[in-house]
Amino acid sequence: MARAKQSKYITLSNICETCVKPTKFELLGEAVGQEEGKRWAKCGKCHHTMMINMLVIEGERRSTKEINVSVEDCIPYSPKSVYTIGDAIYHKTWDDIGTVVSKELTSSGSQAIVVAFSKIGEKRLIENLA
Repeated sequence: MARAKQSKYITLSNICETCVKPTKFELLGEAVGQEEGKRWAKCGKCHHTMMINMLVIEGERRSTKEINVSVEDCIPYSPKSVYTIGDAIYHKTWDDIGTVVSKELTSSGSQAIVVAFSKIGEKRLIENLA
């Protein structure tokens, strides 16, 4: 019987305890002697190893994908607008509804939002474009 292949890497919306930055974590293995769902993960930036609860992470991912908002109640996306975390956004080009899950600065110094869309997943979009 074939097992479902699990990715070696996971991108978390929360941040590393040591370098205090959102990053990609490498999954190292199960935490022996701990409750079910606990895994060891290594930060891709500072290489700090920490224990994460995969059950909580999967629950957070499911809750961000379950968006029960109508298009009329959403804010239409525009790169010139400013958004707050939790705003429901409608992207006309993609015909998709999403929720703003975080805000960040790009390498060029502009502002971006991370939006969890119901159909296409998580995307980074520019905001406050002058």
